[in-house]
Amino acid sequence: MTAYTFEIVVGGIKIVSDDDMFDISDALYDAGCTDSHPAAYNGTLYVPFTRESDSYETAVKTAIEQIESIDRLKCLSVDVGGLVSLTDAAELAGLTKATLSKYSKGQRGNGDFPSPISRVDSSRPLWSWGEVAEWLEQHGAINNETVKQARITQAINTALTIRNDKMIKDVEQYLDFLNKKNAA
Repeated sequence: MTAYTFEIVVGGIKIVSDDDMFDISDALYDAGCTDSHPAAYNGTLYVPFTRESDSYETAVKTAIEQIESIDRLKCLSVDVGGLVSLTDAAELAGLTKATLSKYSKGQRGNGDFPSPISRVDSSRPLWSWGEVAEWLEQHGAINNETVKQARITQAINTALTIRNDKMIKDVEQYLDFLNKKNAA
């Protein structure tokens, strides 16, 4: 078994008092989240885990099941990276921000660092952690397990967003459109 560290952002409840936090901590413990240390930031429940499991995917999926077994709680995201700043990506990869900044500007490497996918015109653009992790692995900077975890997290977060926003029909429509366009 390996210990995996990740955080889950949870909706369905606002934490406004210490009593709220005590109550939800007890409920999480009773649901099997004995390896978590819940916290609240601006009223939002945030549940960090260090979970032993055979795989990262199993660790995250069982945590989601346990959290959502509690009335009203709904997992919003696995917060280890989906969209990341260079600072976030550097921390996740165990590199310096300066190194990633040079890669992103083409000052180091062969200039093929992934493009940001959000807030491109701002001073704080965001990248897909999955794409950055894959690129870093291809260039020998991180291991394959980190890339696997990034891709699993990205897929789970996509599924959570689609489910939570009740967008499955819309997403299917756009997937059909994009697939037909690419097939032509």
